Amino acid sequence: MRKICCLLVGVLLVAAAAQPVVAKDRLNVVYASISGLFLACWVAKDAGYFDRENLDVNLVYIQSATTALQAMMAGEAPIILAGGEPVIESSLKGGEGVFIGGISIVPAVHFMAMPEIKAVADLRGKPVGVTRFGSSTDFAMRQVLRRAGLEPVKDVPVLQIAGGHRGLATSLLSRAIFAAPIAPPNSLRAEKGGAKILVDMTKSGIYFPYSSIASTRSFVKRTRAMALGFMKGYSEGVKRMNGDKPFTIGVIKKYMREEDPEILDAVYKYGVDFIQRTPEVNKEGIVEVLRQSPDPKAKGATADAFVDESIVRELAQKGLYR
Repeated sequence: MRKICCLLVGVLLVAAAAQPVVAKDRLNVVYASISGLFLACWVAKDAGYFDRENLDVNLVYIQSATTALQAMMAGEAPIILAGGEPVIESSLKGGEGVFIGGISIVPAVHFMAMPEIKAVADLRGKPVGVTRFGSSTDFAMRQVLRRAGLEPVKDVPVLQIAGGHRGLATSLLSRAIFAAPIAPPNSLRAEKGGAKILVDMTKSGIYFPYSSIASTRSFVKRTRAMALGFMKGYSEGVKRMNGDKPFTIGVIKKYMREEDPEILDAVYKYGVDFIQRTPEVNKEGIVEVLRQSPDPKAKGATADAFVDESIVRELAQKGLYR
């Protein structure tokens, strides 16, 4: 009996070794900034959720949504995680970019102001800052001002500040400006220096495709299983991010090369506050981009033309977001 068992084990081992190894599909995915908004994707990668979908996801950091878009259109990175405005503007010019998911559907910034500013209306006549004109911070600033009855530039000087969000925090604390939309960890730095959050953007009612998941129509059509697998893995990453803070903090340390506990906690909270549980695309935000676009074609365009909702819808039908 012992000989028979040993023989059987040997046969099984040989059979297992003879099984072909199924190669994972290689997928380059670009993310456009070192930001807590991409935390769910980092978690999905490090937790092995893409591997479960037979995907060998290679995450590539490119510090520009426009450059990321170019890589996508060239087929070098079929999926990108970046701001939505360049995708819309490119599509208006004939590009085949399409949103397959949403990450943050509101301006994912903390609208910071000096302590003497009690309401947005108090900014009349006082300079405010944005990273650059036409950027998502510029959009957020102008929308907040208009909702308070103030016309940007005319009523409130809008300054372009060099140095990104760090530059905005520095300018705010030096009182060169009186308000600015700032993302963590620089918003934490501004707050510790005496600034305060004036507007909670998660409750502002202002929609904008601040950070989205985009691909090309041809990629989704040709390799739908890969697009579906990526979105499933990403969605599992969102769940893990929200439900496992210790693991997620470890991921932040790795990708942001940060060890300060206060900053780590701020970045984690930022991701939890702004990343959508269900990665749906918000069409109101697309409509707002079209309304402000200088492209003549934007006037007759509809939000539906820029979105492929079928992947998230299919995952929802399978019960992934319950």
